[in-house]
Amino acid sequence: MKNFRICLAGIAVFALLFTSCSEEENNLLDPDAEKATLSFGAFVEDLANSTSTRQSLNDLPECSDEDPSYVMIILSQDGSNVVGSMEAPFRVNLAPNQLFTVEVPELELTPGEYSLDYFAVYSEAGDLIWLAPSGGIFEDYFDNPMPLTIDLRAGVKKYVEVSVLCYDNRFVNEYGYLFFEINTNEAIEFCIFGNYCDETGRHYPAEFSVSVWNYSNGTQGSLLYSNMSNTVELNDAGDYAGTTVCIFLPDTSGLNEYYFEITHLNSDAYGAVTEEIIRSGVISDEDVRGLFDGDENTDYFHFRHGDCNLDDSPDLFEEGGGNGGPGECDPNDPNADCDNDGVPNQIDECPDTPAGTEVDAVGCEAITVPGRDVVVFNDINIFDNEAMEDEDNVRLVQNLVTYTTTGSRNDGDVVMIDRGRNARCFSNGECNNSGWATMRSVIVDEGFTISDIFSTSGSLTNIPSDVKVIFLVMPTVSYTVEEINAFKSFAAQGGRIIFVGEHELFYLNIDVENQFLLDMGAVLHNTGGALDCNYTTIPAESNRVHPIMEGIDELTIACASVIEPGPDDFPLFYDTTNTHVLAGVAKIDSTPLNDFGIMNVSNRRAPAPKEDISNPSSSTGY
Repeated sequence: MKNFRICLAGIAVFALLFTSCSEEENNLLDPDAEKATLSFGAFVEDLANSTSTRQSLNDLPECSDEDPSYVMIILSQDGSNVVGSMEAPFRVNLAPNQLFTVEVPELELTPGEYSLDYFAVYSEAGDLIWLAPSGGIFEDYFDNPMPLTIDLRAGVKKYVEVSVLCYDNRFVNEYGYLFFEINTNEAIEFCIFGNYCDETGRHYPAEFSVSVWNYSNGTQGSLLYSNMSNTVELNDAGDYAGTTVCIFLPDTSGLNEYYFEITHLNSDAYGAVTEEIIRSGVISDEDVRGLFDGDENTDYFHFRHGDCNLDDSPDLFEEGGGNGGPGECDPNDPNADCDNDGVPNQIDECPDTPAGTEVDAVGCEAITVPGRDVVVFNDINIFDNEAMEDEDNVRLVQNLVTYTTTGSRNDGDVVMIDRGRNARCFSNGECNNSGWATMRSVIVDEGFTISDIFSTSGSLTNIPSDVKVIFLVMPTVSYTVEEINAFKSFAAQGGRIIFVGEHELFYLNIDVENQFLLDMGAVLHNTGGALDCNYTTIPAESNRVHPIMEGIDELTIACASVIEPGPDDFPLFYDTTNTHVLAGVAKIDSTPLNDFGIMNVSNRRAPAPKEDISNPSSSTGY
């Protein structure tokens, strides 16, 4: 057994502290006393052969033999940092030669619900040796990635696991106070290098990209890596040199399989080529281990494409594009189904739909299927108590949260409502818990728990696995690349994102909304304006057919801005004149952004109609 603990204690209304925990202290805790005790245990994952990695693995510490000395944490409440910050995490020392922390007076806080946003372990020399994961490809392999919600109450003794990456297995706990079984999952490294040979047989370092999926029981599963590419550049000697693509693959107990696609890319070294999939197929963890060279090194898979007259080393993949597994698929075969969507090539108008995507009769993603979309309402009043007196508004909320999807989020039972980032309607009381009380009751009556958060820039990078629906309400601060990618992953899993904006005279940050939609890959955008102000009934003829609008006759709204849908987007309802779209569903691109993926949105808006309203400082206009 291995155990790494931080003990966090709360005393009634005024004390929450990290305190030293020992076996003897077990006998000091009076269950009737006004106390709460919380301890963090390390459910530690041991990574073998940890070297430099790419994308989500860039920040992981290399496994080290150094002794742990202290931890750095960030603890927040309601979206505001309570202890530590990203600029200056808070340090808590470990007790000498022990794996628990000492008491520190700085952490005397009121019991309540907190969020552990960052947890890292350092050596005495200040080297990062263990880090709690906060997303990335290993997120699904841990029970408790960051941020971790901590509900600390009086009279409760509570223990919380903290997963950390890279653990030195020299420590064996002998105290018996709190134990967690060690999960033996590992990540194994697989590297790829390639050559391209032109018609003369001349060899060049190949420029290529790699996408990887989980694979199990003959079925292609979740995406692990998307279009990871190498570089081919001139070196100091004036020769073109290529890099390898190295990735870490999750390796659980038993057989693990992965489906690969390698795409040949254009390069300055050899010019333009047909950019197509040149290798594909399924390999196992045993194939990967076959490339290990001793305890510390691994050989790479070396492909040779073109007129090289040499075989791949080793021979792991089929040549050409796959069909969701081993073998090739001929896109010119009218009866084949090369993207495995159930629609044969001869009638498939969208031949490259992602694995697992629900499609319509011609093989294109069905916008009516939840996931890979964002629902947009530009009126907060559609959810307020007065509007919710309309049974159609009640039905709207029910439809928004009780949908069925094929993704992993289908079983979620939490609706997250984010009114952080200086949402104006929360600060003035129009969308606070009281103003939206009826809407909240409807959600709870449908069997959901509501999680209220108040995000700040960069804080929404991990969405708990039990969340099915997220409301983003009038944010005034743009989302980071990491946050956008978290939303994309959430939507790809069938999660529903509902963006709630307002008319342009009340919501002065419509560009933030449009930036979010653009970064998510949507064409739909908010053009501003202010229509149907004061409480107004939208007639049935303004509604459009969509599962969200099922059973709805006339909706009550109160002043909305206008949206401009894209060709693949779906309007939900128009204004009272049936002329301008006021709500819709935007199709998005779930492909992750890179660090340079954010684009400027300032020129996207066109003028939209505005009514003369008496009180622009009110969301209703009156």
